[in-house]
Amino acid sequence: MAKKNNTPEMPATTPVMPDEQHPDYQAYTYGDDDAEAAAQAGGAGPGIPGVPQIPIPMEPFPDLPFPNLPNLPLKICSAVSGRYKLRNVLPTGPNGPIGVPIFNLTSITVRVDVDRFYPQKRISVQVSRVLPRSTAHIIADVTSDKCTGLNRRRIEAVISYREGNNALIPGERLLFEASRGLGAGYSNYKLTVFGSATPTKTYVLDFVSQYFDDVEFEVDKVANADDPTTEYQTHSHPNHPASLPNETISFETVYKRAGFNATMSPNRSEIPISGAGANGTWSDSEMHNAMVTYWSRFSNLPQWALWVLFARQHDEGYSLGGIMFDDIGPNHRQGTSIFTESFIKDVTPGDTNPDAWRKRMVFWTAVHEMGHAFNLAHSWQKAMSTPDGGHPWLPLVNQPEARSFMNYPFFVSGKERAFFSNFEFRFTNEELLFMRHAPRRFVQMGNENWFSNHGFEEPRQDMFSGRFKLEVRPNRENNTYSFLEPVSIELKLTNTSGLPLALDEHLLQDGGHIILFVQKDSGTVKKWQPMIVRCHDEHKKMLADGESIYGTHIVSASTSGWLIDEPGFYNIQAGVDMVDEVLLSNVLRVFVAPSTNPEENKLAPDYFTEDVSRALVFDGAPALYKAMDTLQEVTERLPGTAASLHATKAVAAPLLKPYKKLEQKDGSLVVEASKPDIDKAAQLQTAALMSSPDKAADTFGHIDYFKSMEKLADALNDSGQKAEAKKVMSSSIATMKSRDVLSEVIQQAENKAKAL
Repeated sequence: MAKKNNTPEMPATTPVMPDEQHPDYQAYTYGDDDAEAAAQAGGAGPGIPGVPQIPIPMEPFPDLPFPNLPNLPLKICSAVSGRYKLRNVLPTGPNGPIGVPIFNLTSITVRVDVDRFYPQKRISVQVSRVLPRSTAHIIADVTSDKCTGLNRRRIEAVISYREGNNALIPGERLLFEASRGLGAGYSNYKLTVFGSATPTKTYVLDFVSQYFDDVEFEVDKVANADDPTTEYQTHSHPNHPASLPNETISFETVYKRAGFNATMSPNRSEIPISGAGANGTWSDSEMHNAMVTYWSRFSNLPQWALWVLFARQHDEGYSLGGIMFDDIGPNHRQGTSIFTESFIKDVTPGDTNPDAWRKRMVFWTAVHEMGHAFNLAHSWQKAMSTPDGGHPWLPLVNQPEARSFMNYPFFVSGKERAFFSNFEFRFTNEELLFMRHAPRRFVQMGNENWFSNHGFEEPRQDMFSGRFKLEVRPNRENNTYSFLEPVSIELKLTNTSGLPLALDEHLLQDGGHIILFVQKDSGTVKKWQPMIVRCHDEHKKMLADGESIYGTHIVSASTSGWLIDEPGFYNIQAGVDMVDEVLLSNVLRVFVAPSTNPEENKLAPDYFTEDVSRALVFDGAPALYKAMDTLQEVTERLPGTAASLHATKAVAAPLLKPYKKLEQKDGSLVVEASKPDIDKAAQLQTAALMSSPDKAADTFGHIDYFKSMEKLADALNDSGQKAEAKKVMSSSIATMKSRDVLSEVIQQAENKAKAL
């Protein structure tokens, strides 16, 4: 007798549901003779009690008259949400269109959001003037939406947000009107801006698109990675909301319903790995190098375009599922990487449909990382504060239980099963409001920095629970740094609750939970953010009372460039998002000494550049040739200085292994790996790390220093130089003991040394 297969069968492929049939889509609204607005924006539609059900398509209309229509004249209006622009041609004449362009020094784009998918009941207006150059942006909350006849619609709104030059669009209220001409559909649109102390202005508009912006996604794959998962059948896994429509959704579907005319680039390709050597994983530096190489062939300007790369695995291993790259020269948030050989393929124990579970998780991860490219933060980190003044965007609060692409499924109560049982494959209303209506530079790829201009809500003192203590420290004898020396600081988070508490061990290191503030003397406070954000598997460890976790970062340079590049005193403070509270650290005061070496002053203009900062942070970036040349000069002209130690490590690190580059070959992209030079790399790194161990540990910080020593030992051991590898680990252990490093860390190093 054959064994019964208990695995549920995969349902047949189901096409994406047409908009008009989707339960979340609002195609039209009604008016009512007995009340001025029987149905407000998004409040009525098919299946709403008390609204006459008229089973007719709204556009185009069938021939009049309609049979069995109640309460003539008919008050029914089809959807108006979308993008409009200021009309730039003369109106139609009696003998046809005149088509004469109007030269406008001012351009206006209007985004109306009252129906279609997930209406936010907002109207936003973007104004740009050529001479003199000036811009403005407003958002208005809809207060009234009336259908007064057959496709005759009046929408009123009150302005609630302003940014830019207020004189470009003064006023307090908006009136958007859409009406039909000779046909049944809309053909006339206008926006009126008025207020109690400002002149009324009316703008004639043209309809552009039902979407708020156009965006293109390009998906590429490294040959040794799994095939890209760009679509998912919503009922393929039995754990889903009962109301979720059965359809096959894709990247385009998700982002179209978010308000973007998303299309897939035809340039999808597979990147050969044959030249990459034995090392099939990717370091931060290699990923960054690949992104710089790829995007530099297209445009170094902001653009509504995003690169999605499916690779096999990151150097960090199985626990890293994806990365959003947010520091590509001056243009940020242009690409994401998804690692298919990672925790995202691990199925919850006991799950009855593992294939569908894996595909859903990979699809979720990709859309999640792509959401970061639209400048969306994680659901639990929105309330992290910024002290730089002003509120450029609406205050946000954390949403740790949100069923959003931007939350982690394992973070909610009940974990993955609870998350997906209520997840409708969408973003929250707050996220949609930002994506659709924030000033476009905040959202557009290649424009504002990662997680910039969200106007973080100030943390309240009553939020602090006293469970943890956050410290910022240099982990060295004094707080003085030399000129050109990158300032590395260590974060220490201690459980002070008196009880054991579970804590994510990546909290201080993955870049997704921390922010730092840097202030020179009494000057402007600048915000530091990491150049890379990692999406990790949840790795919670039980932290005993008094026990700590650690993280280290170079705070001199951020996604916006160098923050510490002059002599003087600096104040540094950190904040960490604990999901239910924002924890602030002590203020660390450091001093950067003036230069005493003429060579330092000569090198400084080339050294304090964005490319050099990236090469230092990523332990080398061979594609940034000028930056690497500058670091090579530092090693030669400033021997023995702290700056030369950092420069030497960055120059040598790519030589420790076959370093992958994304190259163009025969008209296509391929991955090529340079041949490692272990002997040269070991010579350089030994000089930087072991000639003066205490000095090196001071400038790199304990975490980075001992990790670098371990990488050097691994490279030597892999190349057959076991004796040299043991010397490196012995030196590392001796330095640990002399600097009172935690005993468990020393024990781990000793165990590794014995295993060599």
